[in-house]
Amino acid sequence: MEPENHFQFCFDLSFEAKLNYYIPTSYVVGHVDTITYLEKKASSEVLQSMGVETKQLPLAAQKILSICESLQPEVLFKKYRTKSKAAKKIEDLLQDEKLKFGITQFIQLQLASFYALVREHDFPLSFQLGKEKDFRISRIGTQNPALETKLHFDKHENGISYTLKLKENDLAFYPSNTKVTLLLDEPGWLVSHHKLYALKSINSKKVTPFLNKKTVEIPSKLVPDYFEKFIKDIAKKVDISATGFEVITQTAIRSCNLQLVHDFFKNTYFISLTFDYNGYVFDATKTKNTHTEIDLKDLENIKLIQYKRSQAEDTFIESFEELGVSKQENQLFGLLQKTEQKDTYACVQWALENRVKLESLGFSLENLKIDGKNIDNNAVTITFSNTIQNDWFDIKMTVLCDDFEFNFSDLIPNIKSQNRLFLLPNGNYFLIPIEWMTRYAAMAKLAKINNGTMAVLKSNFAVFEEIPQLKQTLHVKETVQYQPSDLVKATLRPYQIEGVQWLLEHYNNGLGACLADDMGLGKTLQTLSTLVAVQEKLDFEKAENIQLDLFGNEIPVAKEYLKALIVLPSSLVFNWYNEARKFTPHFRRIQYVGQDRKLISKKLEKYDLIFTSYAVVARDLSILEKYQFRFLILDESQYIKNKNSKIFKAINELQTTHKISLSGTPIENSLDDLWSQMQFINPNILGSYAFFAEHYKVPIEKKQDETSLLELKNLVSPFILRRTKEQVLKDLPELSEQVFYCDMEPEQEKLYEEEKSKARNALLKTDGSGIDKINIINTLMRLRQLSNHPKMIDKKSELDSGKYIAVTRYLETLVQSNQKTIVFSSFVSNLEFYKKWSIENKIDFCELTGATPQNERAYQVQKFQEQERSKLFFISLKAGGVGLNITKASYVLFLDPWWNPFAEKQGIGRAHRIGQLNKVNVVRFITKNTVEEKIIRLQENKKLLSDALLDENHISPDIEENLDFILA
Repeated sequence: MEPENHFQFCFDLSFEAKLNYYIPTSYVVGHVDTITYLEKKASSEVLQSMGVETKQLPLAAQKILSICESLQPEVLFKKYRTKSKAAKKIEDLLQDEKLKFGITQFIQLQLASFYALVREHDFPLSFQLGKEKDFRISRIGTQNPALETKLHFDKHENGISYTLKLKENDLAFYPSNTKVTLLLDEPGWLVSHHKLYALKSINSKKVTPFLNKKTVEIPSKLVPDYFEKFIKDIAKKVDISATGFEVITQTAIRSCNLQLVHDFFKNTYFISLTFDYNGYVFDATKTKNTHTEIDLKDLENIKLIQYKRSQAEDTFIESFEELGVSKQENQLFGLLQKTEQKDTYACVQWALENRVKLESLGFSLENLKIDGKNIDNNAVTITFSNTIQNDWFDIKMTVLCDDFEFNFSDLIPNIKSQNRLFLLPNGNYFLIPIEWMTRYAAMAKLAKINNGTMAVLKSNFAVFEEIPQLKQTLHVKETVQYQPSDLVKATLRPYQIEGVQWLLEHYNNGLGACLADDMGLGKTLQTLSTLVAVQEKLDFEKAENIQLDLFGNEIPVAKEYLKALIVLPSSLVFNWYNEARKFTPHFRRIQYVGQDRKLISKKLEKYDLIFTSYAVVARDLSILEKYQFRFLILDESQYIKNKNSKIFKAINELQTTHKISLSGTPIENSLDDLWSQMQFINPNILGSYAFFAEHYKVPIEKKQDETSLLELKNLVSPFILRRTKEQVLKDLPELSEQVFYCDMEPEQEKLYEEEKSKARNALLKTDGSGIDKINIINTLMRLRQLSNHPKMIDKKSELDSGKYIAVTRYLETLVQSNQKTIVFSSFVSNLEFYKKWSIENKIDFCELTGATPQNERAYQVQKFQEQERSKLFFISLKAGGVGLNITKASYVLFLDPWWNPFAEKQGIGRAHRIGQLNKVNVVRFITKNTVEEKIIRLQENKKLLSDALLDENHISPDIEENLDFILA
């Protein structure tokens, strides 16, 4: 028994005359190697005085203590006294035959559980503990095999005499020759040789006649009746020997049967071979070589049938192993499987796949059963049909077999739950082949079932990749052969041509697409080129008033306007408008922003390109939702990542025929983001968000389920095209990154430590109250600011900043070296210090923050790009992280890195892009021993899901869980 702290439980069996049963009593003793005397009964009062909480004990201990309590006469009386109000004690209740039957049944069930628990958990047990309570004298062994029974019949002229022996391994004894105490009839339990035994195959009543005599005599005239009543039931359960009977010997194997054995701990089915000798079946794993039975068909002429195993069994085993199975440690046959590919039913499927070969060798599969039900062993096939209805594939699949036929859709619940056992109408199991569980898993999740037909969205065509019978019926339009148009005033790189071709293929098939190329690879140009290619399919006509481009060339005008609504961050509307004017001057374009939107809204259908912002879409949804746009294009589409946001909901209300999303941020890293992106470009491709969370988000993020991850990638990969700069721009200059660690000034460090101590007291509560996330944000923000400059939290402070000193020295060197440098900060107030320093040192600079007017932004970029004297460009991370093309900078400095590497990557992408000729050096300034350094370490060690932290006001669970480390 497992010790519990410093005590253990043991039990005594003593005869209770009132009940006529041996009843157990529980005792508690100190945890010692040798139990001597039992003094403390394990009553609830005693246990409570010892500080033992019953509910905290192991389940087995709780259960066995409860049984002992329930079998005490006074407890039984209290339990049943309501049945007889006149009864004063338990003996009175037992006078009523109906009550006696009920009480007896209860006692027997409880005792059966008690003996099983004692043997299973090796609880110490004594038998008939004396008054001296010496456990050493009365202890009995509990770890003993069940006793087998052997009957011997001797036929003589006066009748038949028979004897009964009980056998423990090689030791056999007659009950009459030793002291045997019967404890329980059914199941049979007894005590003998100071041991507790269970009886195998028979109950205790069969032993009773032999307790006082070795032999039972049956007169000749009573033999038929006696055998019919008493011997027939146990004749096939026990070993039998006999003399004086006719003996029939069976040595020929009629068949070799395959049977399934389930290993509970390995959760795997193994195969056991059994040999049928025309009446008796020997198990190949057992050493038993002979078996004798009494033939009672003719009670006037009883015969003895003796079965003897033959060497022909070895031939069966050899041919069985030649088919690919092998004998395992448990002496059963199985298949070698890799741990990561464990299949519970591997042996079953192997047997079914090799059925014909096995049967030709004399093996029988008729006894293949699981949970008492036969496994159908017929070969099956599937017939397929597929029709297209609007945006849906209507699929009909039928499972065909010699004995049955049913809709494949009936298997969908099993495939979803990964339950391979499908119950057939005839009560047999059909084992779903394991390859079906993976091949059809994605389709099973996403299909809608209606009268046996499975409806799958056209955008989910990737689920048919492994189903050739359906894949060949998809009717996907041929690959587009794209040639750049003269109407595009730019030379497209090879990868950009491939990108346009990819977008056009999705357009031709009526499917949305997400172009997720790395920042700086020309997603704008690829998109505009795609729109030109689509427009060229429309008929062109001469305009009444001929339009000329900047070079005096005539601009063709389409009969139909393209009506592409392009939604952008506010800061990019003007950029896109200028890019369109530069690359596709023939397009009729308009900016749907500003105060005159109401006037513009009346003629939106007469433009090819309509540029607007996410904020305007949310504000003017009631106007925009009335139009039917040919294209709806989102740039920096991470703006719709929050499925509950007003912007996400507004965007999905707009009416359009074709959708494209553009994002330089790798969306694969955030599953919520991925669902939002896919929901936009191909609605319901991943089901509802609740469905997506259940089948993909939780299994992948919480359980690291590789199968779900692979399935999800297969579903979305046809709609996401992502190329990195390293893949396609072999000529892009080198990018180097380094971290510059700064020391705080002494007084700054002292102030920081004081603030950190306050933060710990405020955030690391021990009173059990929840953490205020707003408080976390504000507190960490304050510590960040103090890490950069004390004046950020107190404008009047006279304290110096270690980082400020380090950064200005670094900038001074860069300026003297004639290096153009971008300086990023999350805080506009932080940039002010460095702007002031630049003014004091007469260093020309440019700036771009949220306060910079829209019409001033392009000028600031142009000035930095074209004017040699402008060495520094101060940019706030939020305002300048997207849409800028600054190829003259060779250094990118981050003043206050935080937990959002994607924002930093976007910043780097402003300089490290097409057109950059210089090596780009990225330097992150980190103040040592501050929250900045701790977060950087967490990013490295824990790989935070950075894309979930794009919002500065979002606190990651990893940040929350590691506050103690961050504030250490």
